[in-house]
Amino acid sequence: MYDHPFQWGSKRTGPDLARVGGRYSDEWHVDHLRDPQSVVPESIMPKYGYLERTMLDGQYVGDLMATNAIVGVPYTEEMIENARTDFLAQADPDSDFDGLLERYDGNVNVRNFDGQPGVSEADALIAYLQMLGTLVDFSTFTPAASR
Repeated sequence: MYDHPFQWGSKRTGPDLARVGGRYSDEWHVDHLRDPQSVVPESIMPKYGYLERTMLDGQYVGDLMATNAIVGVPYTEEMIENARTDFLAQADPDSDFDGLLERYDGNVNVRNFDGQPGVSEADALIAYLQMLGTLVDFSTFTPAASR
């Protein structure tokens, strides 16, 4: 899923997650969502264990992607057309996910992120966290002299 960030206002609550992708294991994220203090004792984050029990079917993911494409997110028609199938395939390593990998140039983590059957909100959140900052090629960055 393409990250279309928005930065309204100046208040930032919580840690910077810009480069958290791949830093921690899926199991760490599951533990952190269930009981944040079990992995970060000083954390003030509330528990989000209910995300594992809230299942998703991806019924409207294609509509969401089509709307994002209108405002400039670079989704192709093929990506939008296959959105729900790709959504379900990403969290199921036993699925036929070859088309998913092809459509997204292999930049997809395919696995059951929380280890439970089906696609839960925890799967979706962990998949998102695991990709944050991983699609950026810092070797192409050239700092401006004015910075």
